[in-house]
Amino acid sequence: MDKLKNIVPELSKIKKENPYGVPDKYFDDFYARLQTKIDAEKRLVPRQQNRTIRFLKPIIGLAASFALIFMLVYWPLKIFMPNQLANNTEILDKNDVDYLSIVEGIDEDSFYTLLDEPSNSVDFSNEDLMSYVSTNVSEYEIYLATNY
Repeated sequence: MDKLKNIVPELSKIKKENPYGVPDKYFDDFYARLQTKIDAEKRLVPRQQNRTIRFLKPIIGLAASFALIFMLVYWPLKIFMPNQLANNTEILDKNDVDYLSIVEGIDEDSFYTLLDEPSNSVDFSNEDLMSYVSTNVSEYEIYLATNY
């Protein structure tokens, strides 16, 4: 409180004037200066970007983001786990590759003919066939196969 009593007389000595002001005759020619600035802006023709650059900007951005994701994910994995990435390509042996090529090459008609032929090794029950067809073939595909 004592400090406040000491400061009050010093504050009362300060003049109460606005230290800011407008230069003399500023608003006399203000309208003319404003009009010249507006006319100058109207005369400026906005520069149009090249159309190809406008179309390539999003594509370049996507490519850069994919490259960044690749660098942030794949390279650290390659550095920290080099053996696992190399072993993933050698998981399938020759028998698996042969089996996959046979299964990929079969079409629906061949599959149905295989079901119709009697086999000596495996007998499928109707429930097994129903469960296989219901899990691997959609109703639409069954509908199309029956309408031929």
